[in-house]
Amino acid sequence: MFPIFSVTDAFRRAVGEMLESAGYGPHETAWDRVAHPDFRLRRYAQSAANPSSALIVPAPIKRAYIFDLLPDVSVVRCLIQAGFAVYLYEWPEEQDGKSDLESSIRSLSLAAEMIATEHRGPSILVGHSLGGTLAAITAAIEPHLVSKLVLVEAPLKFGEQTGALGPIVLSSPTAPLGAVPGSLLDLASVVAAPEEFVIGRYSDSCTSLLDPEALAIHVAVIRWSLDEFAPSGPLIRDVIQLLYREDRFARNELHLFGRDARSDSLAKIPVAAIVDHASRVVPSLSVLGALKNPSIFSYEREIGVALQHVGPLVGRQAHRKIWPKVIDWMRGRQR
Repeated sequence: MFPIFSVTDAFRRAVGEMLESAGYGPHETAWDRVAHPDFRLRRYAQSAANPSSALIVPAPIKRAYIFDLLPDVSVVRCLIQAGFAVYLYEWPEEQDGKSDLESSIRSLSLAAEMIATEHRGPSILVGHSLGGTLAAITAAIEPHLVSKLVLVEAPLKFGEQTGALGPIVLSSPTAPLGAVPGSLLDLASVVAAPEEFVIGRYSDSCTSLLDPEALAIHVAVIRWSLDEFAPSGPLIRDVIQLLYREDRFARNELHLFGRDARSDSLAKIPVAAIVDHASRVVPSLSVLGALKNPSIFSYEREIGVALQHVGPLVGRQAHRKIWPKVIDWMRGRQR
């Protein structure tokens, strides 16, 4: 349905590959693939001590390695060094557009169930952006599979709390779609919040010029942002209609595969939320409005992250100040 944007996707990927050839690609931790017909999962090296497990859930519109971009700013490495058995969920790069919200949550639940079986106990789910939203829905449906939940800039409450993306999602089509080109989603983001995705990015490039470490992270994030894939149209349709427009999760009215997905069920699970109080893309009320007594960690904007929305994942100060505290919280004995 979107041939022009599909061509743009191919062009952006080519530019990204050029940047990677120039040395600006990710430096990922070694991992192996968990073989399973219903989901794609990365498993990182584990000790023989059968440690607690953490399942990372990225947003289903970009590739997952933003969690493991560079060694010094890698959430994956932080969790491994803290002693967790780390898994990273990879959303399918659907070309036939079959995956909807229900099938996506089912697959994520199956992955969490497999990990819980292997480690003889529930996992900590760590999700960013829309990935955090889907992790929260999974935790609400299957609380016995989730010991704790860490939400990073993850919207749960929409309606008036939607933020800058509100006008875009309200005017988006709701008819079934095929795969949605990543460039189309990028354009929607730029239109909704140019100060974040255009002005902020170029401002960050200028302020990073005199700081080689910041510049290296900045360019690596730009390379990641060009690494497009086309997420499933039915999934995007359901997210727009069921979550953004109807706000069913926050209103405790979401039902998937015969189960209730109620945001108030999250009160049964310890929840930590990393929020950016200055964000218009994911306002802090969108994260916190559906939670009761979460542990809150505030992200302070910094240079060298290219896009502040991923700053909590790749920012140097975030890794120095926020993630050690989050990991201490993850290690705590409360459930």
